[in-house]
Amino acid sequence: MKTKLVLAVALSVFTMACSKHQLWFTVKQPSAKTTLLSAPAGFKVVAYLPKYTSTLADHINAFDFTRVTHINIAFFNPDVNGNFPASQGTGLDTIVSKAHANGVKVLISLGGGSNQSQYANLLTSANRGAFITKVVNLVSQYQVDGIDVDLEGDNIDSNYEPFITGLSAQLKPAGKLLTAATAWWTRARVTDSCLAAFDFINVMAYDKAGDEHSPYSYATQHLNYWKNDRGYPASKIVIGVPFYGYYPLGSGQGSMTFAQLVTQYPGAENKDTVKRTDGNVVNYNGITTIQNKTALAAESAGGIMFWQVLQDASGANSLLKAITDKLDINNGWTNPYVTWKYNLGSTASATFSDSTAVKQSVSVKGAPGFLPAPYYGSSRVFLPASCGGYFQLQPGATPKVKLAASSTNTPAKISWYNVDEARAVATVSYTLTLDAANTNGQLIMPFGYSTTTSTVFNNTNQLTGTNTPGVFGAIRLDFYGGSYATLSYRTNTYTYTVINNNVFNKVGTYKIEIYCNNSSGSAAYAKGGGSYTLPAQTYNLWVNDVMMQSAASIVNFPATGELSTGSVINSFALNASGNTGTSSPVTAPNSLQATIYDISMIYRLKN
Repeated sequence: MKTKLVLAVALSVFTMACSKHQLWFTVKQPSAKTTLLSAPAGFKVVAYLPKYTSTLADHINAFDFTRVTHINIAFFNPDVNGNFPASQGTGLDTIVSKAHANGVKVLISLGGGSNQSQYANLLTSANRGAFITKVVNLVSQYQVDGIDVDLEGDNIDSNYEPFITGLSAQLKPAGKLLTAATAWWTRARVTDSCLAAFDFINVMAYDKAGDEHSPYSYATQHLNYWKNDRGYPASKIVIGVPFYGYYPLGSGQGSMTFAQLVTQYPGAENKDTVKRTDGNVVNYNGITTIQNKTALAAESAGGIMFWQVLQDASGANSLLKAITDKLDINNGWTNPYVTWKYNLGSTASATFSDSTAVKQSVSVKGAPGFLPAPYYGSSRVFLPASCGGYFQLQPGATPKVKLAASSTNTPAKISWYNVDEARAVATVSYTLTLDAANTNGQLIMPFGYSTTTSTVFNNTNQLTGTNTPGVFGAIRLDFYGGSYATLSYRTNTYTYTVINNNVFNKVGTYKIEIYCNNSSGSAAYAKGGGSYTLPAQTYNLWVNDVMMQSAASIVNFPATGELSTGSVINSFALNASGNTGTSSPVTAPNSLQATIYDISMIYRLKN
């Protein structure tokens, strides 16, 4: 599985394949062994292992064999007479021995993304039978577990189907596997008869035309086609992900391995794009996107595959580790879930200042404003006229954005809205640092649903005591007197009820997590070793890993009723206002300041 594009750098040799099979994972705990929340039995983790040196044995310690279920050796290809050079298998016995010792299956992969013109003749009716025999002989010669067919482009012609069905007829009686790598642009050439012959297919959901290469939406597009349009069983669809990135280079594409990206550009592991020193932007999949695709595969497919294992980074930045960490996760929603994480990275500080006129700035992918553009959805800052408030980007190891409250009743507002892939079961999460001693005003934090048109998340209004469509819930901090801000929640009469008066010191840092269930049934999640069940249309509020409750011992706070059941939760905001200052004690206007970072929304895939 190699890209169709011409690569203009030597690194292009690293861009080629995909495939997979079975196994299941367990959560490793000191005193218990339990099945995972995310990975179903039979879930496949398929690694393509290319041979770029004289012997495959050179790669025996290149990756953790215990993290995969299948290894596809890329690539074996015949000469024009259908014979496979012996040099292709040098060192394969070492790989097979270690793989089998770890319960991992090994397949020999034929083809690759580059055109192999010899197949046109070898797969004809006159030569097909003899060639199939030679392919099957590879299985016994190297003691592998099957064959992966990665023929692409013009190599998939009218002879492809009889080759696949003929190969299957010889492999299946021996209990051997037959898989295939499938590309989007040749999907229609893979007939239903071929699909029936494969144990599973590895869908190459990467090398997308345009600048994105392999977005999450491309994985769902492939999955929906094979499941819905072609009726192929979900358990036989393996979602392919890239361990490399692309950037424009002349009339073609340059490539970088994930290992190179994280080495040359610190922090790249948590992004999907990086601007190179030459100004070109590399598009790839960072840890969060790889884990989101893993969650999608665990929920709706049969496994995950990657091209290729030698491109991976090491240690904590390893994408293979990210895959198995996601499968082993025992914290969060009990169904697989995906994470939208906002990248606040900025190379320099910047301030969005007050003005005599209303000011606002919207950021979307491809058109950033004051804030960095989110990968999906929109972000926005707003200041009313002559309010004294401001926003400030603070770069560093943990980038942050600071807001100073408006001195008027119209708030300084920062929001994220219309986030893609949203569901009705979601978590809003961020860290909030307060610097609000000797001050007054309010900080209102609504969460719910919006579109790109005017809503409470992207208009100029304060959240008042009237029915406001789109709001699922809101929490409020009141900064009036004493050392603590009063914490309250919005009720179904659009007023606020106190939760706790001594949680938010006016100066301090707080990790806020809001678990929301806007579905029609209950939803469960795990956190800190405990299990929690949210009834329909309720939410839990956690502050610094402590669950909040009201004076009436309410922990499952009810939704306000302003958002219909089943609507997705895709937005949240911080509104800061009313900080006019006081004369006794003396407090300065706009001294209510809050800093927000580590911003994310997490969506449970099954509502």
